[in-house]
Amino acid sequence: MKNRRKAFLIDSNFTRRRSSGKLRGVVNFFVKYLFLKQILKFFRGKTLVGVLFLGMLGFIGFSFLSPYFELKKIFVLRDNPHVDAERVERVLKPFYGKNMLLLSHKNIKRELFRLFPEFQKIKITEHWPEEIKLKIETSSPLFNFLNQETADFSVISKNGTILDIPTQKHLPTIKGFGYIKPIAPHQKLTDEETLKSILLSKSILEQEMLLPLKTLHYFPAAHELHLISKGDMAIWIDLKLPIDEQFAKLENSANRIGLYTDPIEHVDLRIPSQIFWKPRGQ
Repeated sequence: MKNRRKAFLIDSNFTRRRSSGKLRGVVNFFVKYLFLKQILKFFRGKTLVGVLFLGMLGFIGFSFLSPYFELKKIFVLRDNPHVDAERVERVLKPFYGKNMLLLSHKNIKRELFRLFPEFQKIKITEHWPEEIKLKIETSSPLFNFLNQETADFSVISKNGTILDIPTQKHLPTIKGFGYIKPIAPHQKLTDEETLKSILLSKSILEQEMLLPLKTLHYFPAAHELHLISKGDMAIWIDLKLPIDEQFAKLENSANRIGLYTDPIEHVDLRIPSQIFWKPRGQ
């Protein structure tokens, strides 16, 4: 009997020790891998700091999980009254309900620039807890545009996009050739560099060559510009080549071809280091 009791006690003690060892192992695991030991050591005797830390954790959790910080309002400020603010808000509808902490300004701008290529600058300001404000600047109008194929008028912005505004009397007009379909607002017609070349060509013709400009003919497929001057003389320019060099050929050959004295049908400046012209009637 005494031996059996001793065996029972030994077995019971072993079981308790084994159970206690398992418990300590679990505790040690959490202390080690969840950094509880370091956190407890840091906050030991610092009750106020500990409370603040826990409060901060609670606020972060509340901010991410609570609908209180979801986007509910978008205000649109525009420098052009023709910008459709309601359409802008409809485009941004998928962003409603997003947490303000996770709201991506980059994604908002990318979506707006994709659908409104005439937008030049977008500034986003957050107004917590549920609003953002968009300040939109559009590319300024540069040319009236007449599509010769469809007889439609529109306005081209500085960055080459068709604006949703009426034609402007003070702007010069470009006649476009080869556009079979009507050109819709917000469509990218050409690039900014091409428009700069057109402006430079116009400026050199009028201010340096002292030739009056009647109209501009633009052929996008050939990257070609025809400047129509007095007597319906057409000067052919390659918009992919340096504009200055092409007009330098024209200036150097002005007397030889009778630029200011003879009736000329067209002058071709598109071939590097060469110039071709056709007198009218030949």
